[in-house]
Amino acid sequence: MRPDIIGNWTDPSAMEELGKFISQSLVFAVNGQRFELQTVEPSTTLLEFLRTQTRYTRAKFGCGEGGCGACVVLLATYDPLNEQVKEFAISSCLTLLCSINFCAITTTEGLGDSREGFHPIHERFSGFHASQCGFCTPGMCMSLFSALVNAEKKTERPLPPDGFSKLSVSEAEKAITGNLCRCTGCRPIVDACKSFAADVDLEDLGLNSFWRKGKHSSHIKKLPSYRSSFICTFPEFLKLEIKSFFNFISASQPDQPTKLNVECQKNCTIVSPATLVAGCWYRPSTVDILFKLLNSKEFHENMIKMVVGNTGSGVYKEVDLYDKFIDLRGFLNFLLLN
Repeated sequence: MRPDIIGNWTDPSAMEELGKFISQSLVFAVNGQRFELQTVEPSTTLLEFLRTQTRYTRAKFGCGEGGCGACVVLLATYDPLNEQVKEFAISSCLTLLCSINFCAITTTEGLGDSREGFHPIHERFSGFHASQCGFCTPGMCMSLFSALVNAEKKTERPLPPDGFSKLSVSEAEKAITGNLCRCTGCRPIVDACKSFAADVDLEDLGLNSFWRKGKHSSHIKKLPSYRSSFICTFPEFLKLEIKSFFNFISASQPDQPTKLNVECQKNCTIVSPATLVAGCWYRPSTVDILFKLLNSKEFHENMIKMVVGNTGSGVYKEVDLYDKFIDLRGFLNFLLLN
């Protein structure tokens, strides 16, 4: 973004020019399905949207504080510069919907179902008797799936035998440390997770419906087959939209008319989306732009919430008290990298 665009936030002409660099709607994907929202209440959480506006309702509302894991889903981001996708397990009860612009969400429904066929995670959770009431199971499945996806990216590890993953036993155990279950017990859940680990001793796994306990009776071929390429976590259409968006910004800069470059992401201030209720979600890309926002007339006499992980809302329950939301991740990520 050119300096004259961000130089005076109260200048109408500058704000009009800024509009060229603003995402006009909230665009994201859930289980490969595209969503585009023109109007969003900025305090809306991802979990609330999933359970009230989509058919993907298996993520549950438990504690509302990010402590039980019942609401866990997978969030994937795409870096158009390096052509890289990054996946994270997130608590959807804390994640504000406006913060997932140009992101892809995968819920347990996106892994598989009775019509399309269940994912090996589902089948192994069932076979190891790792679920009773099922309230917490969708979140546990997604926590494990996130660990599996990220383990496969570790190129320094050798290729695992068929049916296993690059996940280690210790990583499998850690994958669900943020998930609570009040009825099943830890052992069968951990066994289901460890069954994917290449360094597991199958004889150490507990009772299951795949084999009988006894010498030489357990065998990996008796487990539901697993391949790391089962699920696409970031759809191609969303990658193309992201590239198109940043190419448009780059083309608007006279010094670099068409090149997709890091300055696009570093200098572009995205207010996403511009048509939010009361226009109160902002994502500055630098500290200077943040202070220009805070000092502008538009922010005077307003209650402002700084959003990073939004964990505070699980404790203080003050979402209705804020008029303006500022997403700080745009420049915090850049500062951490540098």
